[in-house]
Amino acid sequence: MLHSSQQQRGCDSTSCFAGKGKLKALKMLEGDQDHQDTFSRIGTLETISGQDMQVIETFVCQLYGKSSHTSVDKVRYDKVRQCFKGKKGILSNPEGVDLSQMPPCQDVLMLHTQELISR
Repeated sequence: MLHSSQQQRGCDSTSCFAGKGKLKALKMLEGDQDHQDTFSRIGTLETISGQDMQVIETFVCQLYGKSSHTSVDKVRYDKVRQCFKGKKGILSNPEGVDLSQMPPCQDVLMLHTQELISR
């Protein structure tokens, strides 16, 4: 059975940070005061600021091993590009591509963050 928010969006699956354990995220939070401040504020907000969203996006980039990135879309692009590296064309067989191992795109990350706030 689908969650009502999934039905409204036409989504038939629940996205998550596949393969990213809670311990890794917790250790990352413990090591960064900006992340702690932002995540502790989420439950008290009615809307999320651009600055808070950027902190969350940077956190997700770090969660996926790209600490130099601040854009989840760039992380996704780099992962796809890496899978096709050395291939003759974009339609060649992308061996090893597991879309469940990619971070959410920026729009989906924003949507999920807004859902957290509206609960």
